[in-house]
Amino acid sequence: LAKRNQVNLDNVLMIGVNCGGTVSPVLARKMIREKYGVDPDSVVKEEIDKGQFIIQTADGQHKGISMDELEDEGFGRRGNCRRCKMKIPRQADLACGNWGVIGEKAGKATFVEVCSEKGANLLDDAVKAGAVATEPANPKGIEIRGKVESAMLKLGDKWRARYFEELGEGKDRLQKIMNETSRCIKCYQCIENCPICYCVECSTKKSYLVEPGEVPPPFMFHLIRYAHIADSCINCGQCEEHCAMDIPNSLFMHALQVNLQEMFGHTPGVDMELPVLALVEERTERKRLADTGSDQIFNIFG
Repeated sequence: LAKRNQVNLDNVLMIGVNCGGTVSPVLARKMIREKYGVDPDSVVKEEIDKGQFIIQTADGQHKGISMDELEDEGFGRRGNCRRCKMKIPRQADLACGNWGVIGEKAGKATFVEVCSEKGANLLDDAVKAGAVATEPANPKGIEIRGKVESAMLKLGDKWRARYFEELGEGKDRLQKIMNETSRCIKCYQCIENCPICYCVECSTKKSYLVEPGEVPPPFMFHLIRYAHIADSCINCGQCEEHCAMDIPNSLFMHALQVNLQEMFGHTPGVDMELPVLALVEERTERKRLADTGSDQIFNIFG
């Protein structure tokens, strides 16, 4: 959004959190009931630790099951979390979390990785104000943090290969996407909850592009969205999470984005480099995007 002039990073302090993935609440309740044999309402805490999904009940009992086992049976983390390779968000000013906190500090402190001058100033001001106390990271903790991140990245590669292989290629992939999106009821939740969508006037609502009043909408509805977002998709999963018809929108978008990333080397959400767009003179288009924040290349409808 910042590279399209939709937010001014000078006015923003970004604080990221290391993350191995999250679980959909609805699926989590089903999983806890069926796999753990526990009433979900009695669970007071859940966490992912050392390859297990661990629950704690109100009476203090803990129970963990391997994430591999859970995910092989269709439970576990959200699909976009399985494919994610942004485990420690170092594009933020500060990257915080529990990876690397060991020994007597475990569960009582936060590992803070300073990623920018702005982040360093924020932390210094917090220390001076007495809001936080800091100490150097334990070298062993740094090593463990690296191992956890490495393991999670390898897991992300595994799930990407599995998901994208199942999706197929070429015409087979297109047919699968068309079949899945044929359930769409045009509720616009995928668009309204996408952090990348920012157009004031959405092209999917223009009658000369998408015939109004049709449910399910014509495939052009989805093609427009893929064309607008695919190079910038950050795999947050919100288009899939909010879909009333359980269409795996995030998978389709992420698969397209990864293909573009492999072709052009652009990873969205990491730096201020603009994506390489097709059918334009790159330097001219980069300048126009920076100047206007608009992705409307040609006004072909006059």
